[in-house]
Amino acid sequence: MQFSTISDSLDLADGSGSMIHTALRGSVLLPAATRPDSKLMHHVAALMHSSARPDRGMAATLLPGSLFLKTPGVVVHATAAAAPLFLGETEVVAIATGHPVLLLRRAADGSSTDVTVDIALPGSADLEWFLGYRLFRSLAGDSWLVPPGSGPSIHLMRRGLFLSEHHPFADEWDHEAGIERASAHLASHRIGGWSW
Repeated sequence: MQFSTISDSLDLADGSGSMIHTALRGSVLLPAATRPDSKLMHHVAALMHSSARPDRGMAATLLPGSLFLKTPGVVVHATAAAAPLFLGETEVVAIATGHPVLLLRRAADGSSTDVTVDIALPGSADLEWFLGYRLFRSLAGDSWLVPPGSGPSIHLMRRGLFLSEHHPFADEWDHEAGIERASAHLASHRIGGWSW
């Protein structure tokens, strides 16, 4: 398994042009993005109708394998690691770049297509966190991130992430149905198999 280091790491050039990741005392090795993670990130890029490229700079160092969605200016990273892993790195990337970061969390064993999303939204004065959100697909086919309880919903659009106090669902039953539609849509796009 490949690993990267958390945000308290040093990047040192070794003279050959490659980077050496040196973990400082107290740091934790975190799993690098895998092929299933990459497929999940590209799925989200498709939901936002955005072209994606591998991220460079700070996001590439702290969230290796992450994608940058150019049109809306959003960083996307996926992992099978449970919270709170990657939250610190996500926060640093969001603050330093000024871009929203979507941290997608999938089941480690690939037993389901259920995905939770932690979102870091940088603002002019502070950073807002939205934790444990779920992918939601409306009957019209547009995609949202919806809260596990109270809180705003987030519409995934080509131009970016739009917070709304008006939810795309009418009640709890509709909420669960939209999450199931999103899971079914993800499962139907497993081109060539996800090989979780």
